Amino acid sequence: MELLSKYIIILLCLHSTMGQFDTGMSGDRRVIVHLFEWPFNAIKEECKMVLGPQKFGGVLVQSVNEHILIKKAGNIRRPWYERYQPLSWDIISRLGTEQQFKEMVEECNKNDVRVYVDTVLNHATGSIYGGVVEGVGGTRADVNFKSYPGLGFNRENFHTTCQINWKDKITVRNCELSGLQDVDQSQEYVRGKIVEYLNKLISYGVAGFRVDAAMHMWPKDLQAIYSKLRDVSLNDGKTTFRPTWMLEVHDEDGSYQDDYKDIGSEYEFEFLARVKRVFKKMDSSLASIYQYVKQPRYLSKKRVALTSNQDEQRREWIDRFSSEPDRSGVQQPENATVMYRIFEKALTEMTFSRPVVDAFILTFTTDIPSIFSGYSYTDQNAGPPMNEETEEIKNPLNCSDGWMCEHRFKPLQWIIKFFTNFVQDAPVETWFSDWTNGSPLQAAFIRGKKGFAVFNADVKSLKQTFKVPLPAGVYCDLATGYFCQHHQMCMGGLKRRVEVKEDGSIEVSLPGMIRSSNNCTAPATEPPYLAISLQSKYPDPETPNPIVETIGWIVLAVAVVVGVGVVTWFLCRQSKSNREIQLVV
Repeated sequence: MELLSKYIIILLCLHSTMGQFDTGMSGDRRVIVHLFEWPFNAIKEECKMVLGPQKFGGVLVQSVNEHILIKKAGNIRRPWYERYQPLSWDIISRLGTEQQFKEMVEECNKNDVRVYVDTVLNHATGSIYGGVVEGVGGTRADVNFKSYPGLGFNRENFHTTCQINWKDKITVRNCELSGLQDVDQSQEYVRGKIVEYLNKLISYGVAGFRVDAAMHMWPKDLQAIYSKLRDVSLNDGKTTFRPTWMLEVHDEDGSYQDDYKDIGSEYEFEFLARVKRVFKKMDSSLASIYQYVKQPRYLSKKRVALTSNQDEQRREWIDRFSSEPDRSGVQQPENATVMYRIFEKALTEMTFSRPVVDAFILTFTTDIPSIFSGYSYTDQNAGPPMNEETEEIKNPLNCSDGWMCEHRFKPLQWIIKFFTNFVQDAPVETWFSDWTNGSPLQAAFIRGKKGFAVFNADVKSLKQTFKVPLPAGVYCDLATGYFCQHHQMCMGGLKRRVEVKEDGSIEVSLPGMIRSSNNCTAPATEPPYLAISLQSKYPDPETPNPIVETIGWIVLAVAVVVGVGVVTWFLCRQSKSNREIQLVV
């Protein structure tokens, strides 16, 4: 009996410590989209009209609880980072009310799109504001005394104010990040408040959480909090799983991996950095990315392969991010409004097509892909597009007024639906690079005999023949279109097609990647990448079956004989009727 009890305890522990890696996505869906600063009502509609039908697996929503109201920071009104300074556990902000949040979660789950919430558990607001501050819902706090009635915290629930020494893990976890007052999660009372809030979100149908600034909290505290979270229960209890736990850990040298790798999925910042170096700066090689994933810095059982986030975007585009995207996904020069301009302190100006980076990550990674969709800005602290009088966030559904809607780029949707979801976590079985007359910035790979992709990060064109294990036939290139079952043809933008021959060979020609913003008269070109899968293949012509064909001819002959007989009988009967009528007359 004692042995059985121990066994049950072990199973319960495994249940509570392994489920954090499960995203809980429905069916074969794999991709998360981060709808940065989208209001609840807009996300609700997006789940119904776009994310559900296009087979997105989940949506990451900004922190939903009440935060500080920053009327002005320098020249900026309502900066985006105010959302990362919580003042109470109430679900109220410019994103919407608690009821609107519940309706959003319900609608998204109804459309098989899981909802993950960004959570700020490490800190409250900053002492830099001094005295009494007010939240967006009217809640007040006194930062001088570390008194937060809305959170239920006072001075005893915070660590002593100190500065971080980045070489000392103790100060990294106990001192104040950017002057934000650091919460002490080692206290059972504090854990209880956090768990109560997270469990409320789970009760509404939330599938998991992004844990902001996770490396600034002690691993044992994060484990203790997670162990007290309830299971996610959907479809009247027919679908249950543990909430996912996605950790923001900026690990510069791998020294934090033993601490966090078993606690939850980690955001893979080093992978993203290597991808950007290749596609943005023509630095290193595509093969270096392939070699990295064999021995990654981040060692979590599951990792989140992000294409960007609010911080990464602002590190790359320091001064502005304001070009309008070309949602056809066709690569074009700057004046055709498809490229994103990077304004740097250096005299050089460069552009690169971010959808190419997204496409590479979506086709290459075996981790959890997460794409970012935000808004344009001319100041990196600017909040979402808003009505200047009411400060209400403008509706992003029309993809206007500065909303970028990167997740609506058609090629990305085609790749997600017909490549990423289809190949799942199939390994990269074959890698091609450094071929004769090729370039280190050109590469191709095969995903588990299900998909094949080629990328050209060089300015020069690519022309190469590859051997692939895919069935012979014609394929729609998902970079330019998709195979429509109803019309039995490629549909989309350029509708580029390629053929895999009987010997498995496939000839690929791709243009170079446009980077110079000076060549504004350059003609539009095709995307510098190609992606095909079994889901984008034209069906094979049906081979005639002699037996079926013979039966068909017999049936046709019988039908003809019967038809002739019926017609003859009808004509004879009609003739007889006519004679009878004549006799009567």
